[in-house]
Amino acid sequence: MQLKPNGPDIPEAFLRAHEDGSVVFFTGAGISMPAGLPGFKSLVNELYARLPVPKAGRHNNAICAEQYDVAISLLQKDLANGREQITDALIDILTAKTFKAKNWETHQALLTLSRTSGGQTRLITTNFDRLFELAIEQASQSV
Repeated sequence: MQLKPNGPDIPEAFLRAHEDGSVVFFTGAGISMPAGLPGFKSLVNELYARLPVPKAGRHNNAICAEQYDVAISLLQKDLANGREQITDALIDILTAKTFKAKNWETHQALLTLSRTSGGQTRLITTNFDRLFELAIEQASQSV
């Protein structure tokens, strides 16, 4: 079924499951890229550029294998106060931008789509940024 002309074809079974409240939306870094935030690969590369650990050996192997979570874990282990240094760098990278309401339109749409008829939000994100929180505040929604 197409909800608008030239829109995606959405299977009827999905629409029924959504109406029943059994759909959970999963989002990752791609959802925040239109707001100017990096994808997971770019985020990891930025961490390595900012932190005093060379991107070599097992670090480079993890990055080349696209195991970015492993690369962050290796950074954490190889740095003195690794967790704190990574957290500080992530905060700096992910809050360096000024966001406009337009930047989180997709976040607001997903919050609306993921709400069941009973008002429960069924959405999971792996994102480090706060754009969903900002979208919630902007729309005065409760989650």
